[in-house]
Amino acid sequence: MGEAFTAPTQGSQSFQLVKPEYADASIRRAIAEERLTEDDTALIREYVAEMRASNGIGIARANKITFALVNWRRFIGPYRSNTVADLYQAVHVIKSATSQRGRPFKQNTIRDHIIFLKRIYLWMIENGYSDIPVKKVEKIRAPPEDHNTKLPEHLLSLQEIEVMIRACRSSRDRAIIALLYESGCRIGELARLTWERVRFDRYGVVLTVDDTKCSTQRYVRLVLARPYLAAWQADYPFEPVGNALVFLSSHHRILKHGTAMKLLNTTARRAGLNKHITPHIFRHSRITHLIAEGMNESVIKLMMWGNINTKMFATYAHLTGREIDQEVLRNYGIVPEEGEMERPLEAIQCPHCITVNPPGSKYCLRCGLGLGEDAVSAQGLLSKDVLEHPEVMRKLLNELIEEKKRNGEL
Repeated sequence: MGEAFTAPTQGSQSFQLVKPEYADASIRRAIAEERLTEDDTALIREYVAEMRASNGIGIARANKITFALVNWRRFIGPYRSNTVADLYQAVHVIKSATSQRGRPFKQNTIRDHIIFLKRIYLWMIENGYSDIPVKKVEKIRAPPEDHNTKLPEHLLSLQEIEVMIRACRSSRDRAIIALLYESGCRIGELARLTWERVRFDRYGVVLTVDDTKCSTQRYVRLVLARPYLAAWQADYPFEPVGNALVFLSSHHRILKHGTAMKLLNTTARRAGLNKHITPHIFRHSRITHLIAEGMNESVIKLMMWGNINTKMFATYAHLTGREIDQEVLRNYGIVPEEGEMERPLEAIQCPHCITVNPPGSKYCLRCGLGLGEDAVSAQGLLSKDVLEHPEVMRKLLNELIEEKKRNGEL
């Protein structure tokens, strides 16, 4: 049969886009191409192992360091044999060098490479593997971090998010897209989310997310995504409790990165979007929208990184010109019309049963009553008519009962 009869859990199979063997493959390939010596390999492995043990870096970071140190051998000699002049020359060369694919290195890539080179040599000096003076290595300076790596036009607008949700063909897909956006979760965090980390309350949903980069937990409050997640919970093929994974593949297996990518791009095409959609673009868009809406900076940092001291906030702050627009226009005495500023997606709370409904809903998912002002007003008038003319309602009910009797329904 091949189909699982119990819900996959976190221990079933790790959702891991970055695997430890990737670094080993990079080293083996470099050795085979004679770009790396066995001694270089031993130094890199020892250094990375110490960083993992002492600094607690994860697999992704360890791999990134390994890739950079292997790549450095294109510009320097064997690690033990380099002089300070060799290092200075290599730092100069890499600033105008290209990748193995022939593309110029981006500023942040150059920055990372120089930082990693500097750190491994300080470590080598500390361990007696190099006799280069410490002060000479400390003089090496990496270029500043470039925070302008993401452009506003690459992000998803609120209308595009809404169109994608409407284009979905299952409750699972709607929940995935709604949560990817509103929670700001990385795709791996969402794939590893379990039902015990999901709590519904009268206002929406609270997630406890294990942050994959900051090694901490994040408290995430959701409102917009509540009805979509509730609908998926009702359709969930297993008991939605405990350590059962919230999101599964269509075959009830663990959700893979490739599956998520295919889902997002298929939905985007169906919605008429011509952008290349990645899971992370939802996180970028959400953070940028929250900044544009004026949410407290500390709250954004805690929700998205679980760390009030994160420096990542600056990467997103440049993407919105909201405050600049407001201040410049105010200086000229111009007050922008409300419609000119992109309004956040707003969930609609039913005035009758207090249930939170998706944006654009005309009727409550729970009680079925109208949600718009016109619908509420009409219902109010109808209720008033019933109270003032109860005999009319009584007559209608009697006619309905007689009709059901004739049809054999009663």
